[in-house]
Amino acid sequence: MDLKNIFILISAGLNLFLGFLVYTKGKDKITNKVYSLVALSVFYWSIGMILYRLASNVSDSVFWCRVLYTAPILIVCSLLYFVYVLPKKENNFNKWAVVLVIISSFILEYLTFFTDSIIKNVILNKPEKEIIFGINYLFYFAFITGFFIWIYSVLYIRLKKYTGIIKTQIVYVFLSTVISSLLSMLSNLLLPTIGTFFLNWAGQVITSFFMLTLIAYAIVVHRLMDIKFVLRRYSVFLASLTFIIIIAIAIKYIVDSFFIEYTLWADFFILVGALFIYPYIKDYFYKLANKYFFSSLYDSGEVIAGLSEKLRSTLDIRKIYQYIAQTLINAFHIKAVGLLSYNEKAGNFNVLYNNGFKIGGHKVFPGNPELQKLFMNRGETMIVEEVKRMAYEKYKETLDLLTKLKVEVLTPLNLKNKTIGLIALGTKESADIFNDEDLKVLKVVGAQAAIAIENALLYEETKNFSLKLEKEVEKATRDLRRANIQLKKLDAAKSDFISIASHQLRTPLTVIKGYISMMLEGSFGKLTEAEKDSLGKVFESNERLINLVENLLNISRIESGRLQFNLTEVRLEKVVASVVEELTNFVKRKDLYLNFTKPEPPLPNLKLDEEKIRQVMLNLVDNAIKYTSKGGVTVDLELVGKTVRFCVADTGLGMAVEDLPNLFKKFSRGSGTSLVHTEGTGLGLYVAKMMIEAHHGRIWAESPGKDQGAKFCFEIPINS
Repeated sequence: MDLKNIFILISAGLNLFLGFLVYTKGKDKITNKVYSLVALSVFYWSIGMILYRLASNVSDSVFWCRVLYTAPILIVCSLLYFVYVLPKKENNFNKWAVVLVIISSFILEYLTFFTDSIIKNVILNKPEKEIIFGINYLFYFAFITGFFIWIYSVLYIRLKKYTGIIKTQIVYVFLSTVISSLLSMLSNLLLPTIGTFFLNWAGQVITSFFMLTLIAYAIVVHRLMDIKFVLRRYSVFLASLTFIIIIAIAIKYIVDSFFIEYTLWADFFILVGALFIYPYIKDYFYKLANKYFFSSLYDSGEVIAGLSEKLRSTLDIRKIYQYIAQTLINAFHIKAVGLLSYNEKAGNFNVLYNNGFKIGGHKVFPGNPELQKLFMNRGETMIVEEVKRMAYEKYKETLDLLTKLKVEVLTPLNLKNKTIGLIALGTKESADIFNDEDLKVLKVVGAQAAIAIENALLYEETKNFSLKLEKEVEKATRDLRRANIQLKKLDAAKSDFISIASHQLRTPLTVIKGYISMMLEGSFGKLTEAEKDSLGKVFESNERLINLVENLLNISRIESGRLQFNLTEVRLEKVVASVVEELTNFVKRKDLYLNFTKPEPPLPNLKLDEEKIRQVMLNLVDNAIKYTSKGGVTVDLELVGKTVRFCVADTGLGMAVEDLPNLFKKFSRGSGTSLVHTEGTGLGLYVAKMMIEAHHGRIWAESPGKDQGAKFCFEIPINS
């Protein structure tokens, strides 16, 4: 084993280790799987070269030489597959091209290994052996070269297609592939063709080196294949283990040198002691790594659960700001964190809390509608550096401001797809980037923070209202003062209701929803079908609770006059069609029909709040399906005078005449309905009535009687 073979073995081993990490981190990702196959093929090529160089006679040399030359065929095929699935698998494979590749590869493998038409003989010269090629070697040469040209062209197309961080990742893969393949073909393919063999060992080292350096750099800096977190954990694990082993060897050396009679007992105590102190050593190295090297070695579950517990413990808005900021500082080791609220009318952001950002006396910062639409409105975290690389000139003014303030990340505070504010994060103490694990945590923290802040502000608003009411009552007469006692009780009950409903219910329910969604998406590992089914049922039950809380809060907002309406021009036929489409699967499961025919000619556009009207329609159609066991549901939409009328008729349970006047009252349900649908609350129709009346319309119900079906309708004036 000479120095050249040692270099080949070390570089190949490191490359294989990188491939192993990529595979273990992303077993469910096709990109990770195929890259690990490329790394394995390069390792096979490297081992083939070592065994070929170690062979001491002609027959063994010929055998291992043929093994060696089968490896590049596997490399180019796996590499071609890799570039086709980078950054994600696309259905752009030509099946005949795939068949041609497979057949030609098998033919070439056969010719290389089982015949002398590629590798004819080997001459044992020093310092390097010489290979005598067969008549088909030019075909082999053309095959490998052609495949690399094919790979270059696919990568070039990918470069043109993608932008931003994905394009940057592809650039490094392209550089790694081009540099390593050209140098390797020179040393291992071209030079041997003209009889020069002194560099035929270098290709393996060159390929492994450039795959290691450029691919590893893309992984660490540009989040390629999402394994950075794994690399970090392995580094801490290896450092801790190495430290323990060094201590154990030192103690063992001292015992063997000076206390040889206690060797047996010493071995036992060294083993027990190592197992005992390992957790403490590992924790120390984690803290050391977090402080000086990188800042992502945290338990995301503990971070989210800890913040959730703190947010549930208070309604003090200042404490909530501090809890959010301190949690993010402790987890990411960032230098600065800020919280901002969004003023939709003015289109700017107001500073609510600042820890570390040097903003001077500025409390208001301008928004950027295009960036907000691209990231914030979609609930996506924005990494400033990535946007600068992607479209600096387009957003120059905003990006320059963020860079000046040293803002690295902006996470939206969204409620029901509406941005109410932002979390701004500065750079990490280690100058490290924010990785995918960080972004997942920020997404959940953003949802938690948005709900907690809104709840606290709502609570403050309620308290202020109570104080104002108390001052006004003090000016009133004695009778009004007496009445005020009752008003205070009602106001306290209302405050308690809002506090309990929004704070004690919404926050944990949203967290539960977030966790279940992450589990169903595989963020915490692959689930069995039984586990998915159970989690799906939990998710549905949680959704029902969220809908109940939302109805209660809607009622509170309506009755207090705080419910806001976003009026836009809407084509009602499209809204009805989307509701019908959403409930189609529900209808099929009950073996019912659901009919809707679009009106002809099309109805005029209405100015209304699409989301709230859609909620009313969805509630009415959903109720009709729930209380119908056979037959089906018919949805009608028509122009009646200067109004548009929407009706839902079913063949279901029907209603008694005496139930009709009370249907749209709060917490009211028809007699017998609880036996059919036990989960109803009696709030849906009341909320629907409030929504329709807010649009200057009316809503009503009709039924011939029990078991004769029912019909629910509402009308909205065209000029509403």
